[in-house]
Amino acid sequence: MKAYKRGILLFIKVSLLLFAVVVGIKCFTDPTYNKYGGFLAGLVLPFLPEVVEKIFKCKFTFRISLIYYAFLFIALDMGICMDLYKTWPFFDKAVHFCSGVFSALVGHYALVYFKVNKSPKLFKAMFIMFFSMAIGVIWEFFEFGCDKFLGQSMQQLISVGVDDTMFDLIAATLGAGLGGYLLIIPNFVEYLEAE
Repeated sequence: MKAYKRGILLFIKVSLLLFAVVVGIKCFTDPTYNKYGGFLAGLVLPFLPEVVEKIFKCKFTFRISLIYYAFLFIALDMGICMDLYKTWPFFDKAVHFCSGVFSALVGHYALVYFKVNKSPKLFKAMFIMFFSMAIGVIWEFFEFGCDKFLGQSMQQLISVGVDDTMFDLIAATLGAGLGGYLLIIPNFVEYLEAE
């Protein structure tokens, strides 16, 4: 990756981290602003690409990294910290759908890492879909933990939390299905990975 592209990604990552620090300061100084989950996720998730690259021995392209950081900004900063999940109808479901598509890409890299990417297309699509669904479930666990242990309301209303969780998982599953389908189309992965 060219130096200027690395510089752009570094600038975006630092901006996301600074936003998380501002959210953290506001959490600790304003008792009515209870966004600790967004603060914690904002400190950790900008480093996820490096972790995935080390574990799966792969390299994300500039385009894929940009998509990931844009998703973080929309999901964490706009959704959680700026309360768009509560003020824009269907924002939550759209974000969960996109998370399904993006985590399907990580599932694809897992197949490559374990050298099973030459498997039949049906197996690849099913693995990618289930991998992506698992990521959605882990995120719902995070939301539930923030609600229970940090006194937040990431699942909107606790009384309808089960409905919210199920619709989120359905949206993520649909996104995972689309991601799994796209990643078995000839030349689609090559397009994503092109510099």
